[in-house]
Amino acid sequence: MSNENKYLELLKTVKEEGAKKETRNGITYSSFGHMLKFDISNNQFPLITTKKMFYRGIVEELLWFLRGSCNSKELEEKGVNIWKENSSREYLDNNGFHDYEEGFLGPIYGFQWRSFNGEVDQLKYVLEELQKNNSRRILLNAWNPCQLSKQALPPCHILYNFFKVNDEEISCMMYMRSSDLFLGLPFNIASTALLTYIIAKVSGFKVKEIAISICDAHIYEEHLTQIDTQLERKPYNFPEIQIVKEIDIKSSIEEKIKWIETLEFEDFKLNNYMSHAAIKGIMK
Repeated sequence: MSNENKYLELLKTVKEEGAKKETRNGITYSSFGHMLKFDISNNQFPLITTKKMFYRGIVEELLWFLRGSCNSKELEEKGVNIWKENSSREYLDNNGFHDYEEGFLGPIYGFQWRSFNGEVDQLKYVLEELQKNNSRRILLNAWNPCQLSKQALPPCHILYNFFKVNDEEISCMMYMRSSDLFLGLPFNIASTALLTYIIAKVSGFKVKEIAISICDAHIYEEHLTQIDTQLERKPYNFPEIQIVKEIDIKSSIEEKIKWIETLEFEDFKLNNYMSHAAIKGIMK
C-alpha cells in the first residue's frame, strides 16, 4: 500500500464519520485522535501526489521558522503568501493587534523555536540533546501559554519529539492540536519530514520515519467537493529529496546552527515528483 493511502484513508474516514460542528471560522466535520506514520528512509519525501503541492512554500516556510522570523513580508518577497492573510492590516486590527506593523505575526512558531518565551533557543537544545546517549528529551515546543495572547494565530503543530536509536538514525513524532486535513496537513507532513532531514544532516544520522498525531482532525464544509475529487485519484510514488549543501558533522553546535540559518531553497533537490493537478480550496 502506498504511504499516501494512509492520508487518503484519513480524509475518507473524517468525511464520512466526522461530527458536524460549528466553529469560529466555519462548519467542520471533525474527528478525535488520529495518527499517521510515514517511512522516510532512503531519501523518501512524503509530498502528496493526488494534488500538486506548493513545494517551494513548504521549504521556505520551514526555513523561515528555523531562522526565528515572525514577519510574513520575508516570505511574500519570495512569492510565498501563506501567512499574508493572517498578517494583513485588516486581520491584525480586527483581532486587536493595532500596534503590530502589517506583516508581523507576533511571537509565533519561529520565535518560540529560537527564543521560547524570549529566553531559550530550542534548536540549540535539540542539537545538544542529540549528542547525548539516547536522550528521550529531544523536544521542540511551540505552545507557550505565556504568549498566546500576543500571537496573531496560535500554533496548530505544537510539539516535535525526536527519537534516536544509538548514534545511527532518528525519527520524529509531531503533535497537532488541530489539523485542516485538506489544506494544512499535507503541508505539515512534508515540513515535518524536511525538518527531520535537516536535523539528521547536521547530526550525521540516517532518518527512518515520521509520525503525525492529531487531536482535532477536521474537514471544512467548503472542501468537501475538492476532497471527493482527490479521493478519486490514484497516488504516485513519493519523490525523493536531497540536501545538497554539505556540512562537517564534527563542527560545533554554533556552526551547525549557522549552517541551518543560511540554508536556501536551492540547497534542496526534489527528484521524481509526479503529481495530479492542483486542487484549489479556500483558506479558513
